[in-house]
Amino acid sequence: MENLPLSKDDFSRYERSVNLLQDVVAQINKDFRLNGFEVEFSGQGETAYQELSGQLAPVIDYMLEHQAEKFWNLIYSIDLNESKVKQILFGDDEMKNAIGQLTDLILKRELQKVVIRHFYSGKELP
Repeated sequence: MENLPLSKDDFSRYERSVNLLQDVVAQINKDFRLNGFEVEFSGQGETAYQELSGQLAPVIDYMLEHQAEKFWNLIYSIDLNESKVKQILFGDDEMKNAIGQLTDLILKRELQKVVIRHFYSGKELP
């Protein structure tokens, strides 16, 4: 992926872009709607990423507790690295805030999809 802007600094910038996050919400809803969940987005600038995280965390927690099969289907449909997910959930080191880490992993992957789509369609990135 030559010149694809996906560094940590790039992601920090993207996480503050309301326009990109609106596309992330659409991507999240596309993936989560299949499992009966939907995310709403107020579009409040600097807190947008935290808002999304706050909405997804209880859904992920619920799915892990009550719908494990749907959770794993979601992980596959989002195309997350299964070994990373298993490390967070079942790793040797007791992971602090596993739900928060899974939420962050999902949001970053969904953001990555949006950025890649924007990049290859020629849309300007923030």
